[in-house]
Amino acid sequence: MSADRVLEKIRAAYARAIGPMAHVLVDEMLAADGMLPEAFPPNKLPELVEKLSWKIHSERRRVEFQAAALQVLQPLQEQE
Repeated sequence: MSADRVLEKIRAAYARAIGPMAHVLVDEMLAADGMLPEAFPPNKLPELVEKLSWKIHSERRRVEFQAAALQVLQPLQEQE
């Protein structure tokens, strides 16, 4: 699975956790790190998930997001 596809799945999981503003927040976080979504390095995805998760105020939703993101990231890490 490509890094772009993984990033889209992470966006979707984040949207389930915090709502429709998730896509905007992900883009803002990427921009703050000087990254473009289409050029985001796959090895930085776990760090992005960690940063995003701490923006989720509900512990239950945070854990659910982290679990969903882990499922998305695991196949990518196995390819390395």
